[in-house]
Amino acid sequence: MEDRLIIQQKFPEEGHGAGTRASANAAPSNNVLSSLNASVFFPLVARLTSHPVMISDLEGGTVWVNDAFTRLSGWHLSEIVGRRPSEFLHGAETDPATVEVIRQRTVSGLAFQCEIQNYRRDGSSFWISLDAQPIHDEDGKLCGYFSVQNDVSDRKKAEQRWSREHRLLSAVASSLGAFVSRDDPKSAFNEILLELIDLTESEYGFIGEVLLNEHGEPWLKTYSMTNIAWDDESRRLYEKYSEIGFEFRSLETLFGKVLSTREPVISNSPANDPRSGGLPSGHPPLKRFLGLPISRDGQLIGMAGLANCPREYSEEDIEFLSPLLTSIGHVIDSYRRDLKRREVENSLRETEEWLEETSRIAEIGSWQLDVSTMQLRWSEQTRRIHEVPSNYRPEVGTAIDFYAPEARNIISDAVQNAVRNGTPWDLELPIITARGRRRWVRAIGHASDTEGKPTQLVGVFKDVTQRHNADQERERLQDQFIKAQKMESVGRLAGGIAHDFNNMLAVVLGHAEMSLLDSSLSPQQRSHMKAVQVAGQRAASLTRQLLAFASRQHATPQNLNLNGVVRNLIELLRKSLGESIRLEWLPGDDLWDINIDPLQVDQMLACLCLNSKEAISESGRVLLSTRNERVSPPRQSGMMAISGDYVVMTLSDNGRGMDASAMANLFEPFNTTKSVGQGPGLGLATVYGIVQQNRGAIEVESDPLVGTIFRFYFPRVHLAQDEVETSVTSLSSENSVQESITVLLVEDEPVLLRTAKLAIRQLGHRVFTAPTVSQALQLVQTRGDSIQLVISDIVMPEMSGWELVRQIHSVKPDIRFVLMSGYQADASIHNVHDNHPFPVLNKPFDLQKLAAAIRHATESPWLSLDKGMQ
Repeated sequence: MEDRLIIQQKFPEEGHGAGTRASANAAPSNNVLSSLNASVFFPLVARLTSHPVMISDLEGGTVWVNDAFTRLSGWHLSEIVGRRPSEFLHGAETDPATVEVIRQRTVSGLAFQCEIQNYRRDGSSFWISLDAQPIHDEDGKLCGYFSVQNDVSDRKKAEQRWSREHRLLSAVASSLGAFVSRDDPKSAFNEILLELIDLTESEYGFIGEVLLNEHGEPWLKTYSMTNIAWDDESRRLYEKYSEIGFEFRSLETLFGKVLSTREPVISNSPANDPRSGGLPSGHPPLKRFLGLPISRDGQLIGMAGLANCPREYSEEDIEFLSPLLTSIGHVIDSYRRDLKRREVENSLRETEEWLEETSRIAEIGSWQLDVSTMQLRWSEQTRRIHEVPSNYRPEVGTAIDFYAPEARNIISDAVQNAVRNGTPWDLELPIITARGRRRWVRAIGHASDTEGKPTQLVGVFKDVTQRHNADQERERLQDQFIKAQKMESVGRLAGGIAHDFNNMLAVVLGHAEMSLLDSSLSPQQRSHMKAVQVAGQRAASLTRQLLAFASRQHATPQNLNLNGVVRNLIELLRKSLGESIRLEWLPGDDLWDINIDPLQVDQMLACLCLNSKEAISESGRVLLSTRNERVSPPRQSGMMAISGDYVVMTLSDNGRGMDASAMANLFEPFNTTKSVGQGPGLGLATVYGIVQQNRGAIEVESDPLVGTIFRFYFPRVHLAQDEVETSVTSLSSENSVQESITVLLVEDEPVLLRTAKLAIRQLGHRVFTAPTVSQALQLVQTRGDSIQLVISDIVMPEMSGWELVRQIHSVKPDIRFVLMSGYQADASIHNVHDNHPFPVLNKPFDLQKLAAAIRHATESPWLSLDKGMQ
């Protein structure tokens, strides 16, 4: 004892990894240390290795461990010195066979390597790879063991996960094979149920078919159920109904909720779950429950119930079991067909067809590679994914060649790393099938080893093309949505600018027109004023283009046949293109009607033909056609998003097309490739606005070397009816003399208020003006008896023109009204009704339109406000 203490006193004090001082009872064995220079060896080991290290004596007692061992296991040297690993490291899941091999090797004094599951001080488990070497003294006598450990828990978990998935694939194949190969369907369902229970480590469960009662309510009839008899009476009941199937009709229990909601149900504490519904007396305890709906073609046809997994059930279990549930769904469906047909041969043939479909739907294939012989095996589903015959025999090289060129190095490196190092992989890569089709697969693989060396690689394939394409489509739609938002924002800005321009232009054109009526103007002054008027009218035309882009252009849509509109315009379009460009017109047969202003169609075609003419350098061809099309999204390109019937107008040319940068900003206002002074760049922006205003859509294809194709989609007339507002443009322009009346003019823009006042006086009427709604109401209170007509702007700061009309009408029902609109949105957004009895005067307006509006309002038959706005 004194010698051992003396040796221990040589150990450094800095932690037990370098030889912590221990009591006499915890001192290292003298005969082990006699062959080691402990004061030098222990610190050296602790410094040179980061792996857990243990030294034990011949009886297996712990002599010394380093810091790495403590960090991994949680056990301190002072707690385990003298104790065998079986006393503190081993637990319930430790393999006794491995423990016995260790014991035999140590008794024989031999080195050994193994993998074993150990337990930490806190009770959690971990796996280690153990390499133990015997220690001999100077005389060659065995005195103990030196072992180095390596934490392989992550690899073990990965292997367990792959093993579980492999078991799932085997269960799918086994369940399908059992149903196909056996004449007794019940035994097949029993085997399937056992697979379910085994995969989830559950105690018991059932599989059943969902049927409907006379009220359409679901109930369950079991096909297979594990024996849960708990006494003689329940055992007799079980034996009776196990053959004909138990019937469960309550929808208030845990499994009933699966039937009523058609969703999985997880309850890891049924005793506290209000859905449990209670259990019969003597029933085995229900500790945990997992209910799984089984569907086929979107219909609930069956259910599986599992109980008492040693761990908690989770969403991961539901996802994991999905392929097997799909197989069970096909089996149940096939079983139903078998019962209906009552013919074994036909039923088996039908079952085989559904099993083939199951394999395709699951889209999971497996493979195996023998590392020593490099022989590769594929499952039938793997062959389906690669679109090769069932007799195809793959090789490693040819299998890798199926991957797309950009993916081959990736999968080759993954296979080589697995062969060399046992590294698993989980990749999503593109392949090119034998038929030349591109697919995306999830390729999973890992190595199985013997004595630490990989002997085979195993893995699975899953076709994820649909999800991958959906992700790409989602990105495309997101990009399209962002572009649409951008165009909408630009449109709102353009509409707002045009609205303000209209107010100013109304002032300019009004003063110009009234000045031209002055006979005292000199010819030079009249010429200058005429130039002002012409410039103002051109500016008004420009604002109309902006309003068209913003979908706020005033239009008069009507039901029409597009072929008729184009036919009337075709010769004019040919003349505009010139003799060197051939215009071909291909009208569609039995074309549906659409609802659109025909002038807008003229405007669109004129703009597009002008662009085609500029794109064709010398001679060329323009093709204009129409057709009916039924759209069913999702579409792979373009802007369509709503299903329905559409009339498609296509215009294409073989001139110089556009590159990607030009296409990106194609419909933005003031975007043009023309030289300065050749145009403002509002043509395609106007076309875009017209299409949007009529709830249509556009698709564009262009290539600089091939040409450009525009496709315009207009909804069939019965899908939507555009609002048709009463427009002053359709009013009579008679020049008959009108009796002088008193007018109340309401306008918040001071300059426009003064101009409109002068114009009304120019027409011979008396005018009261009000820059605010409150002043207008006050004038009605004081001068209402003398006012015959109110002319008001629709958009006002205090309240809308519509609300002002209502308030005036409530106190003076005989007053007539004319409303002024900066753009069409004024006449629709602020009016909650589809129809109204008032003229709408669109800004800017001239004296003729003003006079026509006043005449229409005062001379037309009067409709009450309530009747006219129904």
